[in-house]
Amino acid sequence: MTSHIETLVQQLDGEADESYDARAELIWIGADAIPAIINGLLSLGGFGQLTAIEVFEEVGDPRCGPALIGLLDSDNPTVREWAAMALASLEIDGAIEPLRRAYRACLERVTHRTGPSLSASAGR
Repeated sequence: MTSHIETLVQQLDGEADESYDARAELIWIGADAIPAIINGLLSLGGFGQLTAIEVFEEVGDPRCGPALIGLLDSDNPTVREWAAMALASLEIDGAIEPLRRAYRACLERVTHRTGPSLSASAGR
């Protein structure tokens, strides 16, 4: 049986109105919603994950830290960016090294995409 909070988490990936309403209710529920959001995070698409990040930021519960760190490896660049911003704004303990790794990975993706000319000019 799916709990009301779990249903709201799945609705984060829904149409805009449904997602917005679920987001608002999860924020209102607060810290009690965080474990269900963390558990459902990887089942959400990019839009749902971005909305979950917004909930994490609004609620401000540090238990979301490991989930946000995990999102730094997302295939979706916007999810990676928002996760990094949330980690910084929430001042999550233990996030500095994962953020550094994510930054280095971002630089590597840019270097591989644009070739050596960007990396050579970056050293100037």
